[in-house]
Amino acid sequence: MDDLQYNDGFLILNNKNDIIMQKCAVEENTKFHAHKFIEIAYVASGHGTHIIEGGYSSFVEKGDLVLFNSDVSHAFRIEKHGQLTVYNCIFDPSVLSYAINKSDDFINIVYKCLFDIPEQRSEQKPYIVLNNAESVSGIINEMYEEYKEKQSGYEKVNTANLIRLLIAVFRLQMNNRDEGGKTYRKAIADSAKEYMDEYYAEKITCESLASRAYLSTGYFHRIFKSVTGKSPIEYLQSVRLEKAARLLTLPSSTVKQTALSVGYSDMKHFYNIFKKEFGVTPNEYKKNRKL
Repeated sequence: MDDLQYNDGFLILNNKNDIIMQKCAVEENTKFHAHKFIEIAYVASGHGTHIIEGGYSSFVEKGDLVLFNSDVSHAFRIEKHGQLTVYNCIFDPSVLSYAINKSDDFINIVYKCLFDIPEQRSEQKPYIVLNNAESVSGIINEMYEEYKEKQSGYEKVNTANLIRLLIAVFRLQMNNRDEGGKTYRKAIADSAKEYMDEYYAEKITCESLASRAYLSTGYFHRIFKSVTGKSPIEYLQSVRLEKAARLLTLPSSTVKQTALSVGYSDMKHFYNIFKKEFGVTPNEYKKNRKL
């Protein structure tokens, strides 16, 4: 297709802003291939075996959904005289950036659950197979028709539809409470940690972190501590103090400037927690680093 091309043995998107929809009739075994984008494959009819290079395989049939990340080499195996009809939704994660912002992190968490945490998946498989996923077929069909007809504004429609699809798939994944729940909790904690690592100097509360993930404060707090061993505020404090210690090694830095730059306006509080963490006051720490 004009939308895709091979480069160094990988399929790549010509335009990373595109969401590609394909409908493929698979009538014979396919060759192993890998790509530099996300792919969601929905089996509309038939059955066969989906194989990942390296030994993993899964039987798939009508209504099943397969999700895999970039760099995963895979193929389909078809029985004699068999056939699969497969819809493929292909996209680069960058198309989701508009739906992820400082105050709303839900799509980021959904994405992490589905694509960013392979070590949480059963049997360490580098992909997800969801059986009986017929509930997403309507979204898949709508996306395919929009892409095929290419009426004015179809790109915007399918960007919104992609969000719908990911949330629908996420809900299916969460029905597997043992696997989905563990992955979900880790995604929530990791996303909050990333946010604090970047915005540590701003006003951050447990309430604001919970709101970003669409969770109650108490539930978010329990999830974060169960995953990290620290409360959100304890983690934030450790990030801020680590940054402060680094800043104090700079010749031009002052204790007050350092405290303000990492999010502390109460100097007495900053002195107390710094000494508790490092065993010396900020002034002593800075002086010792000059020796």
